[in-house]
Amino acid sequence: MIFQFSPSELDYKPSKCIRCYYLLKIKEIKNINFPPPVFSNFDVVQQAYFKNMNTNELTDQLPSGRIMQKNEIPGKIVSTTLKDNKGREFLLGGRPDIVTAFDDGSYGIIDFKTTNIKEDKAENYRHQLEAYKQIFMNPGAIKKGPTPKLEPISQMGVLQFEPNKIISHNDQGAQINLEMSYSKLEMDESKFYKKITSIIDLLSQRELPKFNGKCSDCTFVKEQIKLRAK
Repeated sequence: MIFQFSPSELDYKPSKCIRCYYLLKIKEIKNINFPPPVFSNFDVVQQAYFKNMNTNELTDQLPSGRIMQKNEIPGKIVSTTLKDNKGREFLLGGRPDIVTAFDDGSYGIIDFKTTNIKEDKAENYRHQLEAYKQIFMNPGAIKKGPTPKLEPISQMGVLQFEPNKIISHNDQGAQINLEMSYSKLEMDESKFYKKITSIIDLLSQRELPKFNGKCSDCTFVKEQIKLRAK
């Protein structure tokens, strides 16, 4: 079996609850916990505002360059078949926020997050960013077309936006100030492959992981089972 992973799932879902993640990947049982649509709306507005700017206008921590446009990057990018540290095959596929082409010929992968600002925020999304790097370095193809090969990747990080205050308003809307901060990720491919290997170890188990007492979904199901047994 060749496992397929979305970069956006790697940092959050396995860490939140291995039982729920196992059920999702092996049994295709999904919960309905989705982030509020407003966060997607923030992403759309932010990307539209910055898309034609020089990259060093996003933050002075980025070198001069440009944001690559939709005609250069497919809506969905995919990897060729990759192997974990134990030689097991897997695939990656997803939709990156911002891909940059710098003037020095290198590339960058930047994720926009509306969140509480922290200096080390990129560490929370390490495996997501590293996964996109692996896709661009080992591109595959889908029916709509191939993923471009982009290397070297010289920069990865998270551009954070945190609502700060309302500047003005009228009866039709309000202007909100957003604080911005860039968190650069120190790249380490070995950490990514260690993570993927541990995830495939989990998904290769024959037995369903035990209920997680810290997971609200597990607690809900467990209590349902108790009620039915009465």
